Amino acid sequence: MLLNIFSIENKKPNWSENAFSIYKKRFDNSIEIQWINLKPEKKVKSSNKQIVIKKESLKLLDSVGNKEIIVSLDKKGSIWNTHELKEKFEEWKSSSQDISFLIGGAYGLSSECLKRSDETWSLSPLTFPHSMVPVLVIEQLYRVWSISKNHPYHK
Repeated sequence: MLLNIFSIENKKPNWSENAFSIYKKRFDNSIEIQWINLKPEKKVKSSNKQIVIKKESLKLLDSVGNKEIIVSLDKKGSIWNTHELKEKFEEWKSSSQDISFLIGGAYGLSSECLKRSDETWSLSPLTFPHSMVPVLVIEQLYRVWSISKNHPYHK
């Protein structure tokens, strides 16, 4: 199973890469995880917010394969508890498809991007620093994976 986490961000800070790497190493060989950064659009005072959102969303969608399950991270998405995320994870795993998680830029994702998504997930009603979101995603994925493996991490 391949899990891709695509994010619109200039550069991954060392602390977030280190935290991501810690969780990535904890999975067994049945799961491969990648965090792929895509450059944001240049923003100037005259930038049209909707055009920036559309261009960045297009970059994300162009990075995803045709047969992948797409999960977009958006504040208006579903808020899952750990049990519900575990059920989703089991569904995704049994589909034998790769999963791509899409994290938009500063302005979020376009409506086209959200419509193309199979799921829309909200981590919280709070706003997080961009570099923290992939770390939160991989930690939650590790948590539900460890539950399915009867690993004591979740306890």
